[in-house]
Amino acid sequence: MGPFFLYKAVAFLGSFLAFALELWSAKSLLPRFGGSAAVWTTCVTFFSALLLAAYAGTGAALRRFGARRWSRAHFALLLVPFFLPPRFPAPPVAAGPMAALLWTLARGVAAPFLVLSTTTLVVQGWLMSAEGGAGRDAYSLYGASNLGAFAALVLYPLAIEPGLSLAAQARLGAALYALYAALHWPCRPRAARAEPAAEAAAPAAPRLRWLLLAAAPSAAMLATTNLLAFDFAAVPLLWVAPLAVYLLTLVLSFRRGAAESRSPLLPALGVWTLACAALAAFAVLRAGASTPAQTLRRLFDVARFGYASAALFAVGLLAHRALASERPASARAMTAFYAWLAAGGLLGTVAIAVLVPELGRGVGSLWLDWLVAGALAAAALAARNWDSLAGFARRRPGLAAALALAACGAGFAARHEAAAASGAEFSLRNFYGVYSVRDQDGARVFYHGDTDHGRQSLDPAKAAVPLTYYNDRSALAEAFAELGRDWRSIGVVGLGAGSIAAYGRPGQTIDFYELDPDVEAIARRWFTFLGLSRARVRVETGDARLALERADGASYDVLVLDAFNSGAVPVHLLTEEALALYLRRLSAGGVLLLHVSNRYLDLRPMLAASAQELGLSGASKRVVARVRANDDAAAASCWIALSRDPRKTGALIGTRGWRPLAESARGASPWTDQHASLLRVLAL
Repeated sequence: MGPFFLYKAVAFLGSFLAFALELWSAKSLLPRFGGSAAVWTTCVTFFSALLLAAYAGTGAALRRFGARRWSRAHFALLLVPFFLPPRFPAPPVAAGPMAALLWTLARGVAAPFLVLSTTTLVVQGWLMSAEGGAGRDAYSLYGASNLGAFAALVLYPLAIEPGLSLAAQARLGAALYALYAALHWPCRPRAARAEPAAEAAAPAAPRLRWLLLAAAPSAAMLATTNLLAFDFAAVPLLWVAPLAVYLLTLVLSFRRGAAESRSPLLPALGVWTLACAALAAFAVLRAGASTPAQTLRRLFDVARFGYASAALFAVGLLAHRALASERPASARAMTAFYAWLAAGGLLGTVAIAVLVPELGRGVGSLWLDWLVAGALAAAALAARNWDSLAGFARRRPGLAAALALAACGAGFAARHEAAAASGAEFSLRNFYGVYSVRDQDGARVFYHGDTDHGRQSLDPAKAAVPLTYYNDRSALAEAFAELGRDWRSIGVVGLGAGSIAAYGRPGQTIDFYELDPDVEAIARRWFTFLGLSRARVRVETGDARLALERADGASYDVLVLDAFNSGAVPVHLLTEEALALYLRRLSAGGVLLLHVSNRYLDLRPMLAASAQELGLSGASKRVVARVRANDDAAAASCWIALSRDPRKTGALIGTRGWRPLAESARGASPWTDQHASLLRVLAL
């Protein structure tokens, strides 16, 4: 048997590479799928399914051939990623976004991830079958594996993603994989002790309990992720926070002596509460001259994240400690135990990533995720304490039945309340987000998550007047008034309620590029901006960047990017490559207008760096919120104008009070398709 630390090193490195591959894959594929937050949840579901397949297949192989005989086949499998490295072919055009993403992942990274996922079971089998390995705690390798995953989650968004391009990340991954494969050699089983002819299988009774106890924290993790990714940005920096909390509960639960130690739940929740309070205080201090409403909004967002992550930590620690206390000792039962844990993880991810969006399509609320996660957690706790619950039901059958009915009623009531929240006239959830339409304060408002994406007066006489970010005193209105007299062809990336169509004049054409067909349906059914526009309006659905790449010969006098105000930021629309594409679709002297209002990010420094790299002149204007009549509401907004012609941006600076964009440059670097990080543009 090789040194014990080598076994731990292999388990650590295998899990590190697997999770880094997961993050690298999701980040690489974001541009192809519209920057949707659902890219990550779909990736998690896919990799959970592969993990289950790896555990089930490896467990069966170890039982059939034994650890020593299977080691030869495993060394052959280690060579597969060298011949099938990660790559992403173009997805089928006709497939829906989720099906296309799953197909691309299966073709691109299934082979290396499957090999990496077998690490813990294979190395534990080698350890337990080797001379001197019987007395070792094989579950310590599971702890090393979780620690490796946790390290990947911390290092990827804080060091690897900000410092390395995607291509450089791939080269680093290949080098680490070569080291990982080489470390297997000294750990291989050589002089093996006799393996038992027949080993007890995992008992049938606890299998459902294992399944549910693994499913509940997995569902809670994705529910927390959705709260972050849908409202902030779909990037690894935010994906990893809930997953890191989830893995931390695994590390705490499966460490040596954890079953006998006092539960760290209450002290850890206390520390987390203090951390959230400190973050809230920091957000208030950074708010500076913000309005009281904006300050309260920042506090609410911190509280919401703190509540969800604390709930995730509590569910994860309770469930994983229960699993750790039931871990079997025999090798055969151990492989089944891991397979049931993987099956539970898959069940939790499928429930949140697939079933909730499909079955809850008409429920415009992310809290439905937590309703499902809570139901799984309740089922897991019930399975863990089934004997006590059964005894209670036998002693008090009437009360037990009443409690069961009350729980069912509470679930249906919660679903109804989520659907009817805030008096929504319409709500919808799909792959790209959560939409709702609400009538409030004399206006009809289109919400994407909790962000206003367009508002129209309910007074027919004022229906053609754009409001909020697009109102007649906005920076957008100034750009149209100062530069738009000769504009004939207008392109707009992002439809929303169609507010920009209100600026159309006779003889003009406005082409909207909208990623989500459901948004066009909402804009046409619930709002009238498109129909009332005096310009000729056309809407093309699909990813704007891909559509503009196909639009050879298209030439716009102005191209308006309005796909990232306040909510999640589609990073792929702001890279240097994307900006260069937009410039190719502009006429000589054309103008690029970008709506970059955001509660949490200041995109001006990064875009100032991009403008300098591309030789563009730039101007920006930030408008502070003003309290006005409800039917003509003004909103805080930030707009940027870019052009090859410095006279265009100079006119805005000289007559409209815009500021040179170069003033915003603060050592930021441009985003590219290979390298984009939110760390330098955070504005908490």
